[in-house]
Amino acid sequence: MVKAGAAKVDITPKTSVWMDGMMRDHKSEGVHDPLFARALVISEDESMEKRMALISCDVCTIEGAATEEIRKLASEETGIPPENVMIAVTHTHSGPATHGFFNPKEEEYVKFFVSKVVQAICEANDTLRPAAIGSVSGQEDTISYYRRLWTKEGKILMNWEEYPPENIVGPAEEPDLEVGVVKIVSADNPNSVIATVFNHAGHPNILSGDNYHISSDYPGLAAKIVEDKLGGVAMFFNGAEGSIDIDGLKDRDLEGVERAGNALANVVVDLAGKIEPKKDIKTAVTLKKFAVPIRAITPEERDWASEALKKDTGKVTALADGVSDEYKATLFQKLDKKKGTQIPVEMMGIAIGDAAFLSFPGELFNEIGRAIKKQSPFTRTYIIGLANDYTGYFPTKKAIGEGGYAVSTREADASSEEIIMKNSAEILSSLKTSK
Repeated sequence: MVKAGAAKVDITPKTSVWMDGMMRDHKSEGVHDPLFARALVISEDESMEKRMALISCDVCTIEGAATEEIRKLASEETGIPPENVMIAVTHTHSGPATHGFFNPKEEEYVKFFVSKVVQAICEANDTLRPAAIGSVSGQEDTISYYRRLWTKEGKILMNWEEYPPENIVGPAEEPDLEVGVVKIVSADNPNSVIATVFNHAGHPNILSGDNYHISSDYPGLAAKIVEDKLGGVAMFFNGAEGSIDIDGLKDRDLEGVERAGNALANVVVDLAGKIEPKKDIKTAVTLKKFAVPIRAITPEERDWASEALKKDTGKVTALADGVSDEYKATLFQKLDKKKGTQIPVEMMGIAIGDAAFLSFPGELFNEIGRAIKKQSPFTRTYIIGLANDYTGYFPTKKAIGEGGYAVSTREADASSEEIIMKNSAEILSSLKTSK
């Protein structure tokens, strides 16, 4: 019989910190709402081979080194195989600098973060009990939008950029609006919820670059509402969100967070009510490592970067959205020095009944996520982006030919799409046959 346990641990920074997600020119000024690490441990039988841990953290990114440290420490404490531990982030743009995109990484906070995530895993493992599990999918269409817009001039525009509405043709692609929900309840009491896992692709940056208060943004609010209504631990896992966003030109405030958080929570609660959990659930977990080529910087990009950095003042200029020319120019020079190398990629596949989760260590374009789902042999397949590491944006080959923000700030070569699709298919096929 399958067993499950869940736990929630506060990971809110205790002091003022640099923040990740947006270009900000000073440290945080306070806390609007707490951040949490939420952990779920599932074990199909008494053996440790298939025991797995899924963790959702209210920060912007996690680096591979932190993941490996958490896996090592958690495995030593619980016996869960390190390769069976998946650590994802919600991607809130109002959390501590666990990566340090535009400002210094908060090294002391990262140490605190690692210890608290390990604590959450251990506490979840200690509460394992017989469980029943079920899943279902629905949609939410008022939060996420395809953010790359065509203009009449044939240019790609981001949906946060001010532009005459009459000159906008519309989105370049359609967004994936799926909401996946997995409900885990006590085997002897279906009304006793252990955890509610929900998956939806979005950009938690309603609180933009002018916000200096720590916040989990709308996914954190949604999780709190689901916990209040259903009980247990509610865990948000982001999807393939590299090409979708909130509406960049309205509701960029706490009222917007309230609206989006409630909208998502309401859909999750409604879907959870339709699930009939089953006790005879089979699980499987697998991990695969591969690499993709790094992007080659063109001579034109090299020259542009050189000129842009001549104007660099050395100071970070706060921006509500996007990045500065100086940041992009520095990225180009860094990539140019890495010419001919590869980006390591780790993906995990997790099967829970007829639902599969596929992790990715970066920001997949929504179109790639949809294509992966379409080729999957499972009834329901959910992409978990921003998991176990951060490797940047991964656009489609088509989008790279069209241009735009994420295309210009990516590190991956255009051939990455095909490599990711191939490896995703192999992981999902392996999961299906081993379950």
